[in-house]
Amino acid sequence: MLLRSANRTSKPQRERMLFEHSSEFSCPVSRLFSYHEQAGAINRLIPPWEPASIVSSNDSLLVGSLVAVKNKIGPIYQTWNAEHTEYVPNELFVDELRSGPFARWKHEHRFVSTSDSASRLTDRIELQLHAAPMSNVLHGWVESKLKAMFRFRHRITADDLKFAESLPTTGRKLRIGVSGSSGMIGRRTIELARVLGIDVVRSIRPQSTQAPSRWPRGVISAPEDHLDAFEDLDAWIHLAGAGIAEKRWTNSYKQAIKNTRVDSTKKLVARLSQLQSPPKALICASGIGIFGNRGDERLDESSSVEQSATGDDFLAQVAREWEAAAMHYSDRSGRVALARFGVVLHPRSGALSKMLLPFKLGTGGPMGSGKQYWPWVHIDDAASILLTLALASDCNGPVHVVAPECVTNRDFSAVLAKVLHRPSWLPAPALALRIALGEMADALLLASARAVPKVLLDSGYQFRFPTLESALRNVLGSEL
Repeated sequence: MLLRSANRTSKPQRERMLFEHSSEFSCPVSRLFSYHEQAGAINRLIPPWEPASIVSSNDSLLVGSLVAVKNKIGPIYQTWNAEHTEYVPNELFVDELRSGPFARWKHEHRFVSTSDSASRLTDRIELQLHAAPMSNVLHGWVESKLKAMFRFRHRITADDLKFAESLPTTGRKLRIGVSGSSGMIGRRTIELARVLGIDVVRSIRPQSTQAPSRWPRGVISAPEDHLDAFEDLDAWIHLAGAGIAEKRWTNSYKQAIKNTRVDSTKKLVARLSQLQSPPKALICASGIGIFGNRGDERLDESSSVEQSATGDDFLAQVAREWEAAAMHYSDRSGRVALARFGVVLHPRSGALSKMLLPFKLGTGGPMGSGKQYWPWVHIDDAASILLTLALASDCNGPVHVVAPECVTNRDFSAVLAKVLHRPSWLPAPALALRIALGEMADALLLASARAVPKVLLDSGYQFRFPTLESALRNVLGSEL
């Protein structure tokens, strides 16, 4: 989908800077322009390494539309307020900064048709820093940030457009439900669904204490006991569960981990089964941890999940009960797919976020022996796979949501260090990890599960990021 990409920077005046990034796309210009008009597009285009979030937007490119983005530069949070000032369908839209960290920021998005099935997008930014010309010494830093940002933006646009072609066409509006939507995977899945034109109903607990969050247009939030809101859905994606690495595993927290997975799934199945027209499919999260510690054994979806020869652990027990609870939906209402996640790569959430600081400081390295296999998946592959499972009528049973390249922890550490231009020499002894983390260390860091995505590969799913280096470079803004 993305054929060629290039950028250009010039400084026509002493104070102002011009930046351009242009890419060729293998789709009609109308399709490329339409992608940017979809609700959720602005969310998708924010690089994952940027601590930014949309505060307000009406998901429109029309002149006069306003967007507010909360971002963090160093220790300081700022809100960027921008306004769309020009709009020509299939040709151009422009946004200009009204307040924020720049004295001037004018961003032109120019679209050109190069053939019936190809088009070009050029992002052109004219900017000026506050306190120019003294601040002009920062131009090099700004330019490097812009290059990384627009490489990411054009890549994800192309990937999303290509992925859209793989989804089934029904001739009607698709609707899915999501529980556990506030987490890393849930939010990214909803944003992808909306940019593809899929409506979303997210269930929320009536007693939830979470602060209200801004969602793209076309996302409805409904209390979980308001069943009318969940009628006639194409699928339900269930991602609820307390974070397994958020706290030390005390007995009370282990019970919370289990309850928010097993008990919540039982309640969801019972609730959905009461509907007059229940979702056609239930996609329930699970984990590769269901296998326990299996060493070098190659594990696909047909591999046994019974207690391993080296003993069982808490996560494996929970995962087995979790999957069993979800499978009851097939007895009552419809198809069930079990999405067994590996380590989901995101720089501001999950396992990778906790590894980044020591590696950036040059003190990272393998954990324990480093020989244990660490199945992983890019966050956008995780979201794409969930939507694939939700909408493909032939997806049933367990599915390994992991990349084809399964590496050892030692290799994972070496690749991460390479991408960050740091050494990977300081191992974390297993004993030290057990002292620091307790039971969690063995289940999350030291156990080995050489999982492969046989079902996805056999189905023809095209991974956005099949190799670890390409995935890490993308989420960390270091693509070559």
